Amino acid sequence: MRVAIRQKHLSLTKRLAEELNSLARRFDARRYSKVENIDSLLLKRDISVEKKKRALVKELHKSIAEAFSIDKSKFSKRSFDSMKKRLHNIRRIINKLRSINYYLETAFLQDLRLLKSEKTPEARKFLRFSALSKIKINDESQKARQKSSLGRDELEALEYTAYKLIRNAAALDKKILKEYAHKEVTVMVKEETETGDLGLILKKESELLEHLEAKLPPPKAATIALVREPIFTHWAARVFALLSYLEHIYYSESILFAKLKKNKAAKMRISRKISDLAKERSKLLRIMEEKSLSMKRFKLDSELKRELHSLAATISL
Repeated sequence: MRVAIRQKHLSLTKRLAEELNSLARRFDARRYSKVENIDSLLLKRDISVEKKKRALVKELHKSIAEAFSIDKSKFSKRSFDSMKKRLHNIRRIINKLRSINYYLETAFLQDLRLLKSEKTPEARKFLRFSALSKIKINDESQKARQKSSLGRDELEALEYTAYKLIRNAAALDKKILKEYAHKEVTVMVKEETETGDLGLILKKESELLEHLEAKLPPPKAATIALVREPIFTHWAARVFALLSYLEHIYYSESILFAKLKKNKAAKMRISRKISDLAKERSKLLRIMEEKSLSMKRFKLDSELKRELHSLAATISL
């Protein structure tokens, strides 16, 4: 089978395999037992959403690479207890990233749509030449949101990267390579300049995060059988493949955000601290509630519902 895969994706996968090999060679059971406290990062609010997401993606990469780069000859029951704690931390990072993406897919994209729909002549003239006008911000239907955003070619690329990681990562069992042999031939596809659909990119990330979380059992459900072969290699390779593709898609997002920030209004919105965003949403909601009450009949109209929804999304950041 011939698999289409982006050069950037392949490059990320290659670097990941090299990093995994370095970590596996230096595996130390005592050091592995020291699990980092990530509470301060998860609860950090004096930072923009963009910067917090960047820090979380970096921490996700580090946490997954360290958790799965093990030397099974030195891996004990105590080490597995540490792995369960590490898996718990990874799940917490994924949940926070999913919350951030939910905010970006709802409240943030709605704010961008409002910026793009400005009717004043000055706004229209400015938008015509700004980066914001070139970026798609589609308002999907509920049916479209429920449909998978990952195409067949992307799923095949995930399988191929799992194969590449098994072949190149020293900690993974090469005996199962024959199960992936039909994926060996690939077509290199040049990177395209990303000007596209921010909503679709965010949706792909959210779906990958959902798949990644599903691959990581909560501590109570994890058993020692997970680190026995061939289960461990199948498991780790798929987790690594999802991580690699998530980082590839996130790279596309970072390009779009850099372009968005060329628009002054969009840059101000992107750069706002999470704590300030929550205060702003709360203040706006209070004004809308007071306006509704002053009309002697409180009505939860669509605009008020949308702001309640946006506030809930912001509070979870």
